[in-house]
Order: sequence, then C-alpha cells, then structure tokens
Amino acid sequence: MTRTAIVTGGGAGLGRELALGLAGAGYAVVVADLDEAAARSCATAVEEHGVPARPVRADLRERGDLDHVLAAAQSLGGPDVLVNNAGAWSARRQYPEAAEDEWVATMALNLIAPMTLTQLVLDPMRARGGGVVVNIASSGGIGFEAYGSPEYGAAKAGLIRFTSALAGLADTDAVRVMCVAPDWIGLDRAHEQWRRLSEDERARARPLIPPADVVASVLDLVRHGTGGTVVELWGGEPPVVHTAAPG
Repeated sequence: MTRTAIVTGGGAGLGRELALGLAGAGYAVVVADLDEAAARSCATAVEEHGVPARPVRADLRERGDLDHVLAAAQSLGGPDVLVNNAGAWSARRQYPEAAEDEWVATMALNLIAPMTLTQLVLDPMRARGGGVVVNIASSGGIGFEAYGSPEYGAAKAGLIRFTSALAGLADTDAVRVMCVAPDWIGLDRAHEQWRRLSEDERARARPLIPPADVVASVLDLVRHGTGGTVVELWGGEPPVVHTAAPG
C-alpha cells in the first residue's frame, strides 16, 4: 500500500527538498503551494522517484484551499504524513508598524493554517490506523531576545507549543505530532544574505544548516519519532531534542 504525504509550501526551497526526500522514502506526495507552476515542477520531480504526486495550488489561509489539499491526499489513498512547512513573513514591514491585516496574515499562514490542516487530517489518519504530523517551526520561535518579526516569532513559538501540547494523540489516536525548529537554513536566499554580511557578522553567526540535515531530521521523526518531540537544529551543533513530559 502506497503511503501518502502532504507537504505545504512544497514548490520550492525547503519544501521541495522535503517533498523529494519523502518521495525517495517511497511516499506519494501532495505538493501544496501558492505558486502553481512551482508545485507542478516539484510534482514532476517527485514522480521521477516512481511514486505518484498531486500538485495543488493553495493559499493556506483560505479554508477552501485546505479542503482541496486534503482531497488531493485522499485521492492518493492518504493522508499518512502531513508536513506543515509553509511559512513566511511580510517583506514590507513588521509589527507594530505593520497594519493589522498584514501581521494577522503572517499569523494565519504560520500558525492558524498548520493548526487547521492538522485538525482536518486527524479523522482520515485515524481511519487509516494512525499517522504523522511534522511541523516546521523556526529558531525565531525560541528564546527571549529581540526579534525582527514579532508576529512570525510568536507564530513559530505557538507552533512549537502546539506540537508538545498534542503529545497525547500518539496514545489516543496513533497520530504522532512532532516539530523541527531550524535556525538559518542554507537555501539560495540565505546564501545571498550570508554574502552580504560583514566579516564580523559572519564570525558571530552560526553556520548555515544544510537543507539535507533538515530533511534527514524530518524523515527520522516520521520513521521513529515520539509524539510531542521538538528538535532544534543549530548550524554546526548537534540537534537538541525535547521530548514531551507525561501529561
């Protein structure tokens, strides 16, 4: 029986790497992305691994689009795995300068959409005997220092706590909800930003995390992870693994 994974924000960047990693592990993949052309391109690459793929153009802040994502997974027999990867903040301005609709949109994409899609997949996963949800958070949701986008940091912090709060689903529903919270990932945009740093800034910064390390962490959780686990990834350092305390 072919297992099916959903990857949000799967058209490019880390999402594309995750989709291809899951395809390599034998999963059919639903590639959900706001950019339809990117979703189709990734789906074609997924199919080169010998597994089915479904590209879905989706604005994850729209409930109807989330329903389309779920329907695509069900058309492939799933869902078995959900990777809530999509996330971003506004390039224009951040809270408190941002207008309310701007910072609310950031919260909706980074926290509300993963919560809603997780809720939508629970019944189908239960019907299949269980499943896995992996949330992609960020180091921006960890710590107590100032941060450039308060709304993004708050959303990612919420996603981390959302994960640990659902640890009990592993026992009650055989659905394991887990999280990877990476620091700066070595994708194209990060490399461009890195090149613009001064020597002093580079000396203070942690190394970029290879995208393959994030993919490997996600696949390890899918295969062996315990519900409620949160994995912090920091460049040049071993993963920091937090397991949920008994409820």
